[in-house]
Parts: sequence; C-alpha cells; structure tokens
Amino acid sequence: MNPCEPTPPLRAVLIGASGRMGRAILSTAAQFPALCFVGAIASPHSAALGSDSGVVAGGAPNYLAVTGSLEALLPRAQVVIDFSAASATQGNLRACRLALKPLLIGTTGFPSGLESEFAAAAREIPLLIAPNTSPGVTLLTELTRIAARALPGFTAGITETHHREKRDAPSGTALSLAAAIGVETPIASVREGEVIGEHTVRFAGPGEELVLTHRALARDIFARGALTAALWLSSRPAGRYQMRDVMGFKTVT
Repeated sequence: MNPCEPTPPLRAVLIGASGRMGRAILSTAAQFPALCFVGAIASPHSAALGSDSGVVAGGAPNYLAVTGSLEALLPRAQVVIDFSAASATQGNLRACRLALKPLLIGTTGFPSGLESEFAAAAREIPLLIAPNTSPGVTLLTELTRIAARALPGFTAGITETHHREKRDAPSGTALSLAAAIGVETPIASVREGEVIGEHTVRFAGPGEELVLTHRALARDIFARGALTAALWLSSRPAGRYQMRDVMGFKTVT
C-alpha cells in the first residue's frame, strides 16, 4: 500500500444488533472511523430482521440490514463483537473459533461450564471476555484489587443496581469485582427503573470505611469501550484477554 493512502477500516460483525448494547454500539460507531460494520446480527426470531440496522439503532439509515446468520458473514469479518443472549454464547464462540476470527464477548450470564471452551478457543483465536467495557469500571476493578490486598483485616461487600429488565443477578461486573477481592464476598443486587448500572464496593474496618463507586450515566460509555477494545483485539495473537489488558494494567494470561 502507498504510504499516502488511508488505512482501510477494520471490518467488524456485531452480534446482538437489536439489543440495548447493540443499538448503542451502532449509534456510536461513527465516532470510530477506523472500524466499519459489515454485519449486524439479531436472533432468528427478532422483529428487527431485514431492517436497516442504523434505523434499528434509532438513527439514520446506514444501509446495513440486520440478518440472522453469523456463519455467512464471518468470511468478511476481521473481528466479531458479541452482545447477544447468554444462550447464544457457546454457538457464537464455536463459529468464531472455527473461522479463526477474534471475538469480544460482552454478554453476561453464561454458564460457568463454558470456561473449558473459552480456554480451548483462546489457544487458537484472540478472545476478550468483558462483562463490562467501561474504562471507569475497569479502573474500579483494579482499585478494588489494590484495596483488598492493602486492607486484609477489612470486610468487603458489593452492591449493584441495574434496570428492571436485566436478567442476570448478580451482574457480571459484580462477579468480577468479587473475584478481584479474592475472598467470598456478599453481593446485593437491585433491579429497578431504568438504571444503566451502578456498582459500589465497601471495605469496612475498625473505625473506618472505604467506599468505591462507579455510576454509568450513559450507555455509550460501554459502546465506546467495546469499539476501542475491538480495535485493540484485532491485532493481538491468540490468547484470553480482559479489559485490563486493553487499558494496559496487565499482560495476557
């Protein structure tokens, strides 16, 4: 390529295009000219099938129709972003592994039994599993990890609040925070209204408390994080990654 020619955008496929996060990603994509979507996928039973994905996202037409077949789009994809249902995670993982395509999974609530398949896939493709793609939540997790190590005599608790339609409880983010603490930690889950997401970690010790809180004020923070992570993931070697890798907190394990 002539060095004066622009680099062609990364070709991405989005799974879960008609969901809350899928719509947010599609409406935010214009802020990322280094990436373009060549596929927008919804459930085979979605009312959005055949519709313009830009319109489904609440914006202007983008002339990319919502379809129901991942396999048909994988040959063109350079990275796949999955924000569909937990029940579809296994099938999407297997399809991307077979096609050797980098995969970002933002879906939460999938069964723990998939861990062996994640490990196997990560030996062949770049795989990023991100229960939360917000930079702020990624930092919250790191601060939680630091606090747990620095305050061994303190007890910890987590409270998470989301909109009433969120199915999994505790949230994937709360479970990640608990894992960062490293010991069994009680989690209180609240489902109410249209809350996008709020997570609080409280460390209580003799005569003092440390409280760490993150509040999501707009869903596009997750969309921007996911698109940034997809661009980063596309050039990685095979391995299992997290958002902390994207932000430079650690190397792949």
